[in-house]
Amino acid sequence: MSKPSRDEVLKRMSDLLRSGATMLDQSCPLCGSPLFKLKTGEIVCPIHGPVRIVKSEAEAVEATTDAVIGELEKIVTLRIHQLVQEGRTSPSQLPPHTLDEIDRLLTILEKIKRIRKI
Repeated sequence: MSKPSRDEVLKRMSDLLRSGATMLDQSCPLCGSPLFKLKTGEIVCPIHGPVRIVKSEAEAVEATTDAVIGELEKIVTLRIHQLVQEGRTSPSQLPPHTLDEIDRLLTILEKIKRIRKI
């Protein structure tokens, strides 16, 4: 994902304000952009999207873990999608190890779902 230009960030900020979001006195710890509170109560960064405000070290660890697991889930899902697309374009030339890789990736997704239930 490429870094948005200054104009894109300003447009996102103005869109948030026009939609009724409130600019907060807090900034994103990743990029320093001001955070916004949506009418739904969700807090978002105009660059990174939803963020979670933490008040303790334990909450910070939990938030970081959730973010990492979410990112891992995206990566695994994208890889499965790539492999399925490769299979669609040339099913007869699909190497046997591809199905093994898909199986491993699905196992990872199952583990992620179990971790999230804890």
